Amino acid sequence: MNVPPTLSAAPPKRFQFVGGALCLDFCNSVGGKRETLARENLHSYVDFLSWSQQAGLVENSPAEAKLRKARHQPVEAVAVLKRAVALREAIYRICLAVAEQKEPLGRDLAKLNAELERCLPRLRIAPNQQGFGWEWRSEAGALDDALGPIARSAADLLVSGELLEKVRQCQGDNCGWLFIDSSKNHSRCWCDMRDCGNRAKVRRHRLKHRRDKR
Repeated sequence: MNVPPTLSAAPPKRFQFVGGALCLDFCNSVGGKRETLARENLHSYVDFLSWSQQAGLVENSPAEAKLRKARHQPVEAVAVLKRAVALREAIYRICLAVAEQKEPLGRDLAKLNAELERCLPRLRIAPNQQGFGWEWRSEAGALDDALGPIARSAADLLVSGELLEKVRQCQGDNCGWLFIDSSKNHSRCWCDMRDCGNRAKVRRHRLKHRRDKR
């Protein structure tokens, strides 16, 4: 997994991708529950660039060019980060509402549609090994290239029908991550069995051990 260079000596954060859809993985760039003690992981444009590269949206060379531009144009970099976070939170609220069988807020759908309107003109048809496919036209030095694929991923999920019905929220004590439940019996409870699932298993074991000792 490639990670772009950073502005400091601190190593970039390694993000997890367990949501089953690009837009959900972007929503999961926040740790913990938003309603209680959320942990923001996108503190700077560099963090967003790192996430974008780990997600496969930005290659090494363009990432380095974007980093140089962000250094020289910090105001623009901050503006793109604010757009990214606003889009992320709108997608999160929309998908959480769907998972809870509620009506998404109109302002959140408006935010997603505004980003789609802004980014979709960069979408092109291009030849690939299967014949043709969609391709994002990368504008030289553009700091917001990754927002297009994220917004389109959310739009594709919302119109997917059956796939949208499988959106779930992790039941971990302090985890609000979203994921697509693709299990055979649709019983997935955790974002990752090795993480939240394992902690829940350990907690159940300890509670049982305490009861058995009484």
